[in-house]
Amino acid sequence: MSRNTTTGKKYEKEIELLLNEYSDHDVKPQANVGLKRNGGKHYTDVLLNSSELISLKFQCVQGSVEEKVPFEFMKLQDAIDDYGYKSATIVLAGPDKAWKWKDYYLSDAFSSRMKLAYPNVRVISHNQFIQEYLYNDINLTESVNCDNGKSN
Repeated sequence: MSRNTTTGKKYEKEIELLLNEYSDHDVKPQANVGLKRNGGKHYTDVLLNSSELISLKFQCVQGSVEEKVPFEFMKLQDAIDDYGYKSATIVLAGPDKAWKWKDYYLSDAFSSRMKLAYPNVRVISHNQFIQEYLYNDINLTESVNCDNGKSN
């Protein structure tokens, strides 16, 4: 039985629309940002202002998305080092019950550990992303619903 992976794509589209509507950022979705160290093309969910890589991690049920977060740090730092991007942000989204590692990933302990190897990459929550990247006069929460991938 295959799993429903549409919620991640819907979340990516939601963030793209929010950035286009409620910010002054130059937004390039699904941007090719160079080659990965294995030679494959590296796409990031959003390239902001031609300098910041944004990786969106949406999870509805416990699974492999959260297991990929440390690897995502490495890939993003490689793109920064190899192609001169300024920074990268990984955004964690989805219901808290779907994440076993979310609290740790958002902790100072994890951040300090990852900064040693990946100094230009950070991880934040969806709510922190909204606060930092969108105009201050809006109040939004995630609208992607985990039930059948439908949006609220």
